[in-house]
Amino acid sequence: MLTWYLPSLHGDIRLESLGKEKTKLTLFGLSPQEKVAMTALIREAEKDRVLHGPWLPAMSHLLDLDSIKEQSVDLRAKISQVQKVLTKHLKPKREQVSVVRFASGKMVEMTEQVIEQIEALPESSPSPKPDPKPALVAATVAEPFRGCPAPDFDPAEVRAQAVMRAFLTPEQIEDFETDGAFVSVGADTGHRYVVTSRLARTQLQKYTRSLYDLDERVPYCVHDWEVPPAEEALALHLLLSVPGREMFLRGIRHVDDVRLQ
Repeated sequence: MLTWYLPSLHGDIRLESLGKEKTKLTLFGLSPQEKVAMTALIREAEKDRVLHGPWLPAMSHLLDLDSIKEQSVDLRAKISQVQKVLTKHLKPKREQVSVVRFASGKMVEMTEQVIEQIEALPESSPSPKPDPKPALVAATVAEPFRGCPAPDFDPAEVRAQAVMRAFLTPEQIEDFETDGAFVSVGADTGHRYVVTSRLARTQLQKYTRSLYDLDERVPYCVHDWEVPPAEEALALHLLLSVPGREMFLRGIRHVDDVRLQ
């Protein structure tokens, strides 16, 4: 079964596929924008559909959007349908990218075709192409902003780190826990990049920016300060890991084109 994370400010919304037409929604203490997204989902879930009825009748009475406690409900809808409603309202003015990580460690951008292939499979059958092993996790993140301001040092969010770990190898997790940075390989160029948390001051002194090409010895200017440091690092890692998205991150270099010796 597929777990789909929708990190916003704290990684507070999680979707789990319980079958082709059933999704478990879990939420924690919500930010104001997450409440907007959840309110939109409640309206959609309570609609009386002609053929299938509502996803969850009286959903508004089952959830307290002001509570800080963990809450869960089951919806009679595909995980992709629920994700689509929430994503539309979580970061409405941002370009967003969804990536799925398979059991083999391979990551693929979540296109409509990939979603259809995953949802079309019987639970007992092998996973769809392009990977022969089952999908484990997916996440939808916003593309980082292009620009060159120096990173700030806001406190990291524990839940955002938990989401990020779901997409890292054991070696990457160990590196991140030790140094606040890990190496990610670009899907387009095969280059090795150091992805560094904006909290890791020592590593930033060495690599100057959150994204650094080890092979070219060049820092790249992308950032997203609207999310916790771990979610920013996750977005960089996901975009590096799927074909076509790495080149977006390489679009603008450091303003001084710094090459460390």
